[in-house]
Amino acid sequence: MIQSLIIYTQFFSRIPINKAVDLSYLRKGVPFLSLFGALMGGILALVYLGLACFLPHQVAFLLTLLADVLLTGGFHLDALADTADGLFSSRKKNRMLEIMKDSRIGSNGVLALIFYYLFLFVSYPYLPEPRWFIVLSLAMIGKAGLALQLFKMTYARPKGGTGDFFSGTRTWAILLSQVLPLGLLLLVFGRKGLFAYGLVVASAVVYRRFVYQKIDGHTGDTLGAFVEVAQVFMIVGLLL
Repeated sequence: MIQSLIIYTQFFSRIPINKAVDLSYLRKGVPFLSLFGALMGGILALVYLGLACFLPHQVAFLLTLLADVLLTGGFHLDALADTADGLFSSRKKNRMLEIMKDSRIGSNGVLALIFYYLFLFVSYPYLPEPRWFIVLSLAMIGKAGLALQLFKMTYARPKGGTGDFFSGTRTWAILLSQVLPLGLLLLVFGRKGLFAYGLVVASAVVYRRFVYQKIDGHTGDTLGAFVEVAQVFMIVGLLL
């Protein structure tokens, strides 16, 4: 577990840990992926609670979203933008893959990021308490959503890349990664939390089918993009 949490910290955040860990722990650690998300979310929840002592709570939430970018380097946000640019480009598979690999951001990517942040910000006043737990849950459910996309995953590119490190993830590992988010959402929000989690699972199925129809599998970008998509659907579930 420790090895996996270290490599996830090195891979998904800017927290410096000077320790060499074999890349195979990216796949081996999938059962602890949601735990890693909860730990990162816990840091952000503390930031939110600290800021909320001095600022209006919605402003504190906005600044916490900024803190998330500083903590993670916008790792999954970049994936969201690249995925939107590629999959909504109306091109053929190979060209979509080329677009996602391009470091430049296009109009679809910009729009995806704008709508993602706008949705989170305008939703804040309508979210249930405790909101600090929602801040924690965003990071946790994002990583749980990433794990769901690994089920019998086909890698879309001919050569190995970031996402290919997760190829061959066992089903039991994915199921174990869901225990923590499901249990905590149910404990804190009851049936509403269960519904929110169920909505994330349903969106994972639809998203996977959409991506596979476009490029016949996942890439590192499409996997990372669902981290943000899962967060949006969790919020929707808590609002309904």
